[in-house]
Amino acid sequence: MPCQVNIVTSLPSWVPAVGTFLLLAVALAGAEKPDVAYLELKEKVVGGDLSIDFRALRLACAKAVHCDAKGDSESVVAMRRASQSHDYQNAAKIAEKLIADGFPNIEAHAVCAAAYKELGQPDKAAFHHAVVSGLIRSIMSTGDGKTKETAFEVIGTQEEHVILSVLGLPPFGRQSLIAGKPHSYDLIEVNDPKGGQKVLVYFNIDAFFPMKGL
Repeated sequence: MPCQVNIVTSLPSWVPAVGTFLLLAVALAGAEKPDVAYLELKEKVVGGDLSIDFRALRLACAKAVHCDAKGDSESVVAMRRASQSHDYQNAAKIAEKLIADGFPNIEAHAVCAAAYKELGQPDKAAFHHAVVSGLIRSIMSTGDGKTKETAFEVIGTQEEHVILSVLGLPPFGRQSLIAGKPHSYDLIEVNDPKGGQKVLVYFNIDAFFPMKGL
C-alpha cells in the first residue's frame, strides 16, 4: 500500500508562521501605499531639492496615513508661546517635531525660519524660508479665491488661515461650508482691515472634506 504523507503535518513548524508573516507584510504594505509619494517628495526637499512640486507634496500629505500638516493643538500652542516669548531654541525644537509629523506645516516652517535666524543659523533659516515660500506659492497659484471656480486649493483649515494672512486679511472670520458636486468649499467672510469692507474668500476643500460629493 503506498505510503501517504500528510503534507501539512510534515512541513517544518516554522512554515505557517512565515506564511502569516508574509500575509501581514502584504497587508501593511497596502496600508502604507498612500505614504510612498509623500515620503519620496519629502526626502527630496529634505535633501535640498527645492524645485519639487510643492502642490503635489501637499496633496500627497493629505492622502498619506502618516502626515499631519496641521499638527496637534497642544504642540502648536506651545510653539507659538515659545516664539512669542523669544525662546527661540524651544520654538525651533517644537516646530521641527511638528514638521517631522507633517512636513507641509507652513506655520512650523515659518517659526523655524525666524528662530534659526535669531539663533545665528542662517543656512537653516534660509531652508525653512524657502520651503514656506514654495508651499504658499503652490496654494496661491491655484486661484485667487474670489469665486468657487477660482478657489484656493487647500489641504486643511490651517492653510486657509495662512492664506488669509498672506492676503493681508484677518486669519479668522465667518466660515460657511458649501458642500456639493463635484467640489466642496469653505467660504470665509472677513472685514478688510484697510477699508473695513466685507471680503469673501473661497477655498476648495476636496483634499480633506470627508463628505465630499454629498
